[in-house]
Amino acid sequence: MEKIKKALVIRIGAFGDCVLITPVIARLKELGYHITLYTGERGMDIFKHDTRIDKFIEHKKETPIDDLHKIWKKLEKQVKYDEVLNFTESIECNVALHPVSPMYVYPKKERAVVCNKNYYEVTADISKFEGVGNTPSLMFTKEEEYRALSHIKDGKFNILWCLSGSGKNKVYPWTDYVIGDLVKSHPNVHIITVGDNKCQILEDVANTFPKENITQLAGKISIRESMALTKLVDLVISPDTGLLHSSGCFDTPKIGLLGHTTIENITKHFKNDYSLESDCECAPCFRLIYEYDVQCPIDPVTNAAWCMANIKPKRLYNRIVEVIDATS
Repeated sequence: MEKIKKALVIRIGAFGDCVLITPVIARLKELGYHITLYTGERGMDIFKHDTRIDKFIEHKKETPIDDLHKIWKKLEKQVKYDEVLNFTESIECNVALHPVSPMYVYPKKERAVVCNKNYYEVTADISKFEGVGNTPSLMFTKEEEYRALSHIKDGKFNILWCLSGSGKNKVYPWTDYVIGDLVKSHPNVHIITVGDNKCQILEDVANTFPKENITQLAGKISIRESMALTKLVDLVISPDTGLLHSSGCFDTPKIGLLGHTTIENITKHFKNDYSLESDCECAPCFRLIYEYDVQCPIDPVTNAAWCMANIKPKRLYNRIVEVIDATS
C-alpha cells in the first residue's frame, strides 16, 4: 500500500496573504498530498469550505510570537510531515518591506530592483514545487453564491467597489466623485460598495446617490460573501487588498487601485486586468505602512495618502468607461 504523503502548510496573515498560497494548495492536492493548514482566523475564513484542506490547526491570537517556531517544530515531530511549507512573512520579508529592513530607506530605484516582483511567482518559488500556478483559486458553497447573487441587479452593469484595504494608505479618496459622475453618465450602472464596519463612513453619507444605482453593504456582509461577489459582478474596483486578490480567481474585469504596489506585484497574471498604478513621486514605495501619518506623504486636499490621491478621478472614470465599452 502506497504511503500517503503529508504536507504542513503554515500561513498567518491578512486575507490577501492567505489567498496568495492557494496556487500552492492546489498543486499539493494535485500531487496527492494530505494537507494540514496552520492558519489564523482570517485564513480559517478564506479556506472555510476548501475541500483541498484535510485538516485545520487554528493559530491562537494570544500565542506569543517567540513561541511560534516552537509550536511548529513540535507539530513537525509529532506528525513527521513529508513537506513543511512556512509562508508566514514570505511576502512581508521579501518583496514588501518591513520598517526594520535596512532597505526600507534605500532610494526607490534600488528598492524596485528587489521588490518589483510578482507575489504569486515569489510564493511559488518559496514552495520549491514545480507546476505551481500564478493565479489564485477559492471555493464557495452554492448557498454562499446564492446569497451573493441576491445583491446583483438584473439588466444592470454591476460594479463591486471595495472602499478600503487594511490601512489608511489603501483608501481611495475620490470614490464619491467618480461614482457621482458615473451614475449621471451611465444610468444603467449599479454599484455595490463593500468593506468592514469602518468603511461605512466612506459610503454616501449625504445619501445623494439614487437607490437604484447603488447598494451599500460595508459592514453588512461577510468577507466571503464579498469575495463570492467578485465572481458574479461585471467589474471589481479595489485597492491592494484581499478582495482584489479574490477577483484574480475569476475572469471578471478588475481595476486595482495601486499606490504602494505595482501591477507586476499583484495583478500581472490576472485575466481582464485594467489596474491603475499611481504616478506620484513616492509611488510605488514597496513598503508596509503601519503609521500612515508618519510614513506616508499626505495629500493636502483629501488628507489621504499621496499615492492614492494621485490616481486622479478622471483617470479612473475613463478606465471604468473603457471596461463598460469593452464588455457591452
